[in-house]
Amino acid sequence: MIFKFRNLPKLAGLILVIVLVNSCNYVKNIKLLTGGSVERSNFVETIPFEYKKDIIVIEALVNDQDEKRHFILDTGAFESKIEIGLAEKLNLPTKAKKRNSTAQGITKTIEVTRLGKLYLGKTEFSNISAGKLSYDEYSASKCIAQDGIIGANLMKLAHWRIDYKLQEIQFSDRPLDYTKEESHVLDFDRPLLSGTPEIEIKVAGKTISGILFDIGYNGGLVLPARFSDSFPSLDEKKYYDRSTSGIFGTNTDTLISKNLDISLGGYKANLPIGFSAIGKALLGNDILEHFIVSIDYDRNKIILQPQSEVYVEQPYSFIPGILNDSLWVVTRTTSDLTFSLGDTLQSINGNKPVNLYSSFCDYSLNIRKLLNGDSLLVTKINGSSIKLDIRN
Repeated sequence: MIFKFRNLPKLAGLILVIVLVNSCNYVKNIKLLTGGSVERSNFVETIPFEYKKDIIVIEALVNDQDEKRHFILDTGAFESKIEIGLAEKLNLPTKAKKRNSTAQGITKTIEVTRLGKLYLGKTEFSNISAGKLSYDEYSASKCIAQDGIIGANLMKLAHWRIDYKLQEIQFSDRPLDYTKEESHVLDFDRPLLSGTPEIEIKVAGKTISGILFDIGYNGGLVLPARFSDSFPSLDEKKYYDRSTSGIFGTNTDTLISKNLDISLGGYKANLPIGFSAIGKALLGNDILEHFIVSIDYDRNKIILQPQSEVYVEQPYSFIPGILNDSLWVVTRTTSDLTFSLGDTLQSINGNKPVNLYSSFCDYSLNIRKLLNGDSLLVTKINGSSIKLDIRN
């Protein structure tokens, strides 16, 4: 397209309008993120949580509602989220818009609102910014907590202790005490407007920084694929994956798994580490559940108190997903298997999906029971069958 000089004033005006709109939206988002507060002082409160598919789910009251709502507690979420249908029911207006990205590498524009009041137990958090969340059809998150996510923009307003064994959370307006002799301390960095903690971990003697300390992730330790060549391993295995789901659904990834030594603030273990082509860098609950975890937002420190020996199982080499009531689809495989991502399957152990699951959420919450059997008998669409040991 060729612009003549007489079009330049119009073009400049259009650009100016776009810049002003974006600048105004940016300022609105800043005000939303900086407006939160906790309306209580000199307190320590303890609340229970449900550990659902290795994700922490807590109850909360929103605004003046009496009905308890269920939220994922997530240090990896920059901003809290409220399910869009609930937001409409509560007449929550849109205050701004923003781009939101997930660990699956999916980015969408969402509307942002403000929660006037959010109660955890007896404690009121006020003016909490929250994105209006429209879950993807194939999001497992909606099956775990349908009402949304309590993110790090709220969490930075207090100090936290998570006891996975007792399924209890303590939080306070002052740092919580811990026994130094039995603890391992991690320093973290976080953005100015939120509380998403980034830590460094030693892997096979090498320090990797920029790892998100993510209690909203039910896996172990995953690092960007660019680091993989730095860690030679005799037990390396490659996985082709489309089974991991976030709020915006799934994405295709290639994962390389290696057993490596790690050090978390001096706590040492040998674990399977994943290297992701999407570029994820996450430390999740598959490891953290073996500790009492305290987060001190005054000193930017995470304290890990060991409760059991850290053990992380090897990844499944094969995972079937549901295509429809009658057919399965391959959502994870390896180069050792005679499957490709997206292959259609006739049955698993002689069953069609409808024989085992009543809905996507039923599948999502209970697929592990199927995968944890001794083996799977997988029947392809052409009628041929293969018996798989999916832990090898």
